[in-house]
Amino acid sequence: MLHSASVRKEDLSTEQYLNKLSHHKKTITFLAGLGTLSCNAQNDPTEFRANLKKERMRANASILKLKKDGSLPDTGGPKLSPAEKKYRSLCAGCHGLDGAANSPTALAMNPSPRNLTDPKWQASVDDARITKVLKEGGASVGLSSTMAAWGAMLSDSDIKEMVKVVRNFKKQ
Repeated sequence: MLHSASVRKEDLSTEQYLNKLSHHKKTITFLAGLGTLSCNAQNDPTEFRANLKKERMRANASILKLKKDGSLPDTGGPKLSPAEKKYRSLCAGCHGLDGAANSPTALAMNPSPRNLTDPKWQASVDDARITKVLKEGGASVGLSSTMAAWGAMLSDSDIKEMVKVVRNFKKQ
């Protein structure tokens, strides 16, 4: 590299000094060119353009309009029972959509939420205990207080249906 201590104009003839500068200038230009190639390879805009195109398509898609009774139109998505919808709304954030407690939230929690798909746990617990945990929270049975009590939000029949959702994870 060109350093003022290694090349001083006073120590060299003008021709020698210009030759050294020329050599260093070529090296710097070459290295800058490699940096440009490297940056272009890392910042390939193709993926960005593809994502932008998808976003434009989503933004310009038709907007769903409510039916006359106020419900959403059928979009062809999965048919979920009211209990499954409640599970997705209240429980899936921690226990995951599949019940395996592998959501980003679950991975960040200490202690980890219950893996509802664990056959050993499913065999060791009865419906009354699951009902109590859903209704009164984890602390009511000596578990973590991060398991919320849903008794104020869910009716007894809702909780009974939620127990069925939890039990269905045994089959997965």
